[in-house]
Amino acid sequence: MELGFRIVLALVAICFLIYITYYVLRIVNKKMFGRKGEFLKVIDLLPLSQDSMLVLVEVGGKILLLGKTQKNITFLKEFTKDQLFNFEEQEHSFKKIIDNQMNSSFELKDKVLNLYNLIKDIEGKEDDEKK
Repeated sequence: MELGFRIVLALVAICFLIYITYYVLRIVNKKMFGRKGEFLKVIDLLPLSQDSMLVLVEVGGKILLLGKTQKNITFLKEFTKDQLFNFEEQEHSFKKIIDNQMNSSFELKDKVLNLYNLIKDIEGKEDDEKK
């Protein structure tokens, strides 16, 4: 009888320790990783296809244009806030900003076209593998 009581007491103690560990880890996880964008801010997204998009991100006063696919992220261009946001015109859409910047930057246009072609090549290879 005494042995059975010790076993039950040990099991209760182990369950209690597991619960306390879970609770403490949940609190620590929220404090460590629960921060929302202190240094990074996603300004806008522009989907290009099902698994690719352009992402405009603000990092420490700089604004970066990134190309995101399922397998990688590509740096495309860096902007200043003045280049993107004219305070005279508050109604800027992401598409207008990209169109204006792409017209003034052939290098960016080439990178976006290369990214688009790469995505299409990958999708074509995946379709061939499925067949």
